[in-house]
Amino acid sequence: MRARFLGAAILATFAGTVAAQTISADASPPLRFDAFARETTESSRAMALTLEEAQRIALEHNPLLRSARSEADATMGSYIQAGVRPNPEVSFLQEGFTGNERTSTGLINQRIELAGQRSYRLDAASYARQSALASLDERAAILHADVSTAFYGVLFAQKQVELARDSADIATRSAQLVQRRATAGKVSPVEATRAQVAATEAQIALASANAYVSAAQVKLASTLGTLDLRERVVTGDAEALQVPLGMSVLQQRIEETPTARRAVAEIGRSTAIVSLERARRTPDITVSAGMKRIVTGGMPSNQAVVGISIPLPIFDTNKGALLEATHRAEKAISDRDGELAQMRVDLAQAYASYDAASIEAQRLKGDVLPAARQALDAMSRGFDLGKFSFIDVLDAQRTLFQTRSQYIRALIAARQSYADLERVVGNVDLASQASSFTHP
Repeated sequence: MRARFLGAAILATFAGTVAAQTISADASPPLRFDAFARETTESSRAMALTLEEAQRIALEHNPLLRSARSEADATMGSYIQAGVRPNPEVSFLQEGFTGNERTSTGLINQRIELAGQRSYRLDAASYARQSALASLDERAAILHADVSTAFYGVLFAQKQVELARDSADIATRSAQLVQRRATAGKVSPVEATRAQVAATEAQIALASANAYVSAAQVKLASTLGTLDLRERVVTGDAEALQVPLGMSVLQQRIEETPTARRAVAEIGRSTAIVSLERARRTPDITVSAGMKRIVTGGMPSNQAVVGISIPLPIFDTNKGALLEATHRAEKAISDRDGELAQMRVDLAQAYASYDAASIEAQRLKGDVLPAARQALDAMSRGFDLGKFSFIDVLDAQRTLFQTRSQYIRALIAARQSYADLERVVGNVDLASQASSFTHP
C-alpha cells in the first residue's frame, strides 16, 4: 500500500510537471526530494526530531527496555541472596513440669553446608546476572534497530506527503492549462480529461499520504515509548546509506554479540547448577550446642550439651535433580551452537540484501533515472510540437514513476537490511563509511 500511495503521488507529480513545462513558461521548479516543508520557520526547526534524539528518547522511555533493565537489576538481589549462609535455630525442650523433678534443655543449632554449595550458588547467580546484562544489551540493540526502522518509516512518509502536495498543486495547474488548450482547439478534449484525472488522483494520493504519516508516527511513538509525536517533524537525510564493514569482519564479531554472550552465560549458569546439585548429594550437617538444667529432688544442676545431626541419604540422593541439571547443561550448549549458526545465516542474508539494495539504488540513481528523465523530456517536447499525444507523455511518465518507485523501494530495503545487521551484531560500530545517494 505504501508503494502504491508513493507511486500515485510521483506519477501525478511528473504528469503535472510535464504538462506545466510544455504549456507554460511559469511552470514550477523541479521538486526537491530532500525537502519536507517549503518554508521552515524557527518554531518548526525547534520541533525537529533527529534520529539521535529518537534513540535517546527510546533508551529512556521504551517499556521493553525498562523491563529488561529491571530484570538485570533483580539479578543483583539473587546474587546477594545466593551468598547468605543458613540461619541458626534456637530450640527448647522441657521434660517434667513439677518443681522437684524436671529437665530443661536449650540449644542453638547451626546447619553447615558442605561440598562448596555456597560457592556454586554464587557462580550460578553470577552467570545469571551476566545473562541478564547480555539480554539487556541485546534488547537495546533490537530497540536501536527498531527505532531506526520506524524513524525512517516516518521520514519516507513525510517525503511522500511533500511529493503528493507538490503533485496536487502542479497537476491542478496542468489540468487548467490543458483545458484552455483544448478549448482553443490545440489539443483534443480527451487530453484535458486525462489531465483532470491525473489531478484528481493527485488529490487522492495527498489524502492517503497524510493518513500514512499519522500511522507511521504512531508506530514510531510506540517504539520510543512516548504518547504523541504529532507536533514533531522527523528530519534527516533519507538517501544517506551507511556502508557496513566487510562480511569477514562482521562474522568474527558474532562471538562478541550480546546474543552470544547470553548463550555463553547460560552455559556457565547451567554448569554451575550441575555442580551445585552434585554437591547437594553430600548431606549437610547440623551442629548443636546448649545447656541442660536438671532439677532432681529440688536440687538443680547444669550440664553443657553438644550434638551433631547428619541426614542419611537413603531415599533422597538428589539423583533426579542432578540428572535434570546435566541435561539442561547439554541443552544450553546446543542452544548456543544453534543460535550462533542462525546468527551467521541471518548475518549473511542481511548483508546480501543490503548489498543488493544499495547497488540497485546506485545504478538506478546513476543510470536508469537520468535516462528515464531524458526520455520524458523528449516526449514532452514532442507533445509541445504536436508530434505526440498526451497518452504518449503519460507512458513516459509512467516509466519514470516506476523507476523512481523502484529507487525508493531500494533505499527502504537497504535501510531495513542495515537495521537487520544491527540486530544480529548487537548494535556494535559496524559502519565503515557513509554513502549519500542524492536524488537526481
